[in-house]
Amino acid sequence: MNDQCAQKFVTDPHGPKECREDIEEPYRGNLLPRILRILGAGIIFSCASIFLFQRWGVGNDIQRYLLLLAFTAVLTAGGFFCALKLKESKGARTLLALTLAVTPVNFAVLGALIYSQFPMGGASPMPTFATWVAPTPESAIIIAVAGAVALAPLCYISFLTMGRYRARSLSACFFLGNLALLVPTRQPDPVGILMVLSVIGLTWCELRFFKSEITLKTWEGRFARMLTWAPPLLLVGRTGYFYYRSEVFSGCVLAAAALLGFIFMPLLTRKLHAQKMLQGMSAIAGIASWLFFADVISRALSLDRHWLLPLCTLPVATLLFSISFQAIGGGAFYRRSAALIALLGVTANLFLYAGLFASFICLATAVLVLVYGFIVEQRFIFFSGLAGVIVGLAYHLKFALSFYSLVNWGTLAITGVAIVILASVVERQQGRMRENIQLYRKRFQSWSN
Repeated sequence: MNDQCAQKFVTDPHGPKECREDIEEPYRGNLLPRILRILGAGIIFSCASIFLFQRWGVGNDIQRYLLLLAFTAVLTAGGFFCALKLKESKGARTLLALTLAVTPVNFAVLGALIYSQFPMGGASPMPTFATWVAPTPESAIIIAVAGAVALAPLCYISFLTMGRYRARSLSACFFLGNLALLVPTRQPDPVGILMVLSVIGLTWCELRFFKSEITLKTWEGRFARMLTWAPPLLLVGRTGYFYYRSEVFSGCVLAAAALLGFIFMPLLTRKLHAQKMLQGMSAIAGIASWLFFADVISRALSLDRHWLLPLCTLPVATLLFSISFQAIGGGAFYRRSAALIALLGVTANLFLYAGLFASFICLATAVLVLVYGFIVEQRFIFFSGLAGVIVGLAYHLKFALSFYSLVNWGTLAITGVAIVILASVVERQQGRMRENIQLYRKRFQSWSN
């Protein structure tokens, strides 16, 4: 834009027609290459995805995988050609990004080849179109090691162009996540655990290394960060589509969704109420995940019925208490909910399955809630704990009275003496007790709800 057009845009935001044409013409010229890059990238990624369902082409499965590996190397070479020969950076970055996008496909195929020879937990049936078989155990190991060694530098080179200052961290996270695809198991329980461990590791890396890095806030940087999540997504999709979903697997998926949702979903909006709602939905997913785990634990250990309510409610209360310190807008609501759920659970358990264990759990939980409410000066938590202590002590008093007889003259005499002594103590300390009551009343009034 020349200086004359710039001055006219100051006075007229829309600008004269000839100046608008000067701006729109370069955009129109770049539109066709942009469309062609998007079209080509879509075709390339589709080809790599279709390669997983590999009943096309000639040769055995090892040869087909080598063709996929060569295709991945060609993408990297194409990126170098665009950058060094054509001096065109957008095409180079597109091809190198595609190198990263097809890398999980490579590891998925390598994992299938290893699984064909070393199935942990027994081989699970697979559709013919998605089955990869290595001819021998030795060939499976060799091709897996060779493929991983070949893909590592390709990934690092690609990350150098998309997040130069964090290329090593991005490569390490991405490569370790892809190695999880090589574990030769299709059993949903270990797959779910692998997925959760990957999500925890990636979340830590995102918060520790990537979130604060300025260079990773560009389009290429965000895309590079998104690609690191592809391996756990592929793990979940493979198990969810081809194999049965156990309770442990479902619980792991919900736990991972809760973790990601609680930390990252609020970043999608700046509205405080929307952020709180998204975190609340994530907390519900976390509670649901524990209920799956609790059912598995109770059946595996053949627990009695009086264990079930504490097993379900106390860990849920602990979860809500833990996430309250990361909640947006303060975590008082989560802490109050944790106290209420814990006390309702153990109190209901006491009424349903009265006994020494139930009364001990009720009293211990109530004392913890009471002490915490006093420390943080929150009336709701304090009085909830106090109510729980009263219920627990009332049960113990009832239990004690069952062995106590007012008919016997000895016990009746002891009761009378105790009442007289109590009256003396109250009369002696009446003034101090009144002062302490007034002091605590003022202190309670200054507490938050």
